[in-house]
Amino acid sequence: MSTTTNQHEPWLLTNFEYGSGVFALHREIEHFYEYITSTPIEYLMRMEAVYRIENVVLNTWPEASIEVFGSFSTGLNLPISDIDIAVNNIYWQGEPLIQLKDALLARGVADNVNVLDKASVPVVKFTERISQVKFDISFNTKSGVKAAELVKRFSKQFPELPKLVMVLKQFLMLQGLNEVYSSGGISSYAITLMCVSFLQTRALENNQSSRSDSRLGRLLLKFLDYYGRKFDYFKYGISVRDNAGCVEKSELQNTFGYDSWLSVLTIEDPITPTNDIGRSSYGALDVKQCFEMAFLKLSKVVDLDPSKVSGSLLATIVTVPQSVITYRNWVHYNFRHLASNGFGRHYDCPAKLQLNVKSDDKKEPENEIASNINGLPLTHNGCLNTKA
Repeated sequence: MSTTTNQHEPWLLTNFEYGSGVFALHREIEHFYEYITSTPIEYLMRMEAVYRIENVVLNTWPEASIEVFGSFSTGLNLPISDIDIAVNNIYWQGEPLIQLKDALLARGVADNVNVLDKASVPVVKFTERISQVKFDISFNTKSGVKAAELVKRFSKQFPELPKLVMVLKQFLMLQGLNEVYSSGGISSYAITLMCVSFLQTRALENNQSSRSDSRLGRLLLKFLDYYGRKFDYFKYGISVRDNAGCVEKSELQNTFGYDSWLSVLTIEDPITPTNDIGRSSYGALDVKQCFEMAFLKLSKVVDLDPSKVSGSLLATIVTVPQSVITYRNWVHYNFRHLASNGFGRHYDCPAKLQLNVKSDDKKEPENEIASNINGLPLTHNGCLNTKA
């Protein structure tokens, strides 16, 4: 496979021999994961944004604590992914969502603040002004934090899980099917559980790829084939408890309750088994169709004569938009001071951070803020070949 690249394939390394077929696809997935994962600067920039929001919350409710969950907590966030925060241990009078909106606007730290009080889990959505990172904040919810811990355990059990999830999340984002509330698509948590279910099913079948140098390529193709052409969405639901993989919907009906309506994509929440993660994914069949088309396109190019293949195999289904590349360049330029402040070298340091991003907005106190965030380290698995 030629290593000639363009701006939409920034994960490809120059002067690297990728080989051909599933072996080349495997190596591309490895390099895509290394590229798309947060760099040290991106990680620390997000941590600073979290601390600024925490400061607003604690000034509004001094007894509160905040916990980061979701993809940023598990390390499965894309460069433009939201940050999910739960505000816990507060007892309020009035409407906390409105109070938080007013506080964010009064402090000048957020733009585009929206209150979604009719959602299944009411949230405040906004863009943090300095970092331009989007946030979702909910109140007194513990399930998200527990779900993040579960995903971390699954990532240890299935080392391929994070790499598959990152490719699939990018794919769904490009299809406009990565948001539940706006498009009826599949959430980050849902696609992660679908991957876990798929890997559990293969483990139960003892159907492991024999060669590790092509495993990721084979798994991606089989995942797209499985959920795009083979999985019966009307007969089966997804359950990752007890390594089940999937179960008949009639069994899940006992858990959800006989009066519950089962969605097309039924995913049992392993943290709250009576909750169907896929119930609001009304575009599930659109996702299925996209998986099928992706399988057909990718399998075709993988099977081509290597002499007829030029450029990326993975790029037949996944690209990196110029807007994302531009944003990452902006982050690395404007927050480059974070690379030299010493935090990136200390992998076990306490969760404390000096707020040193300059802004025209009202400055926060310059003293060091001790955070009570749930153990997020000031480290990550940074990408080694970032070109953005």
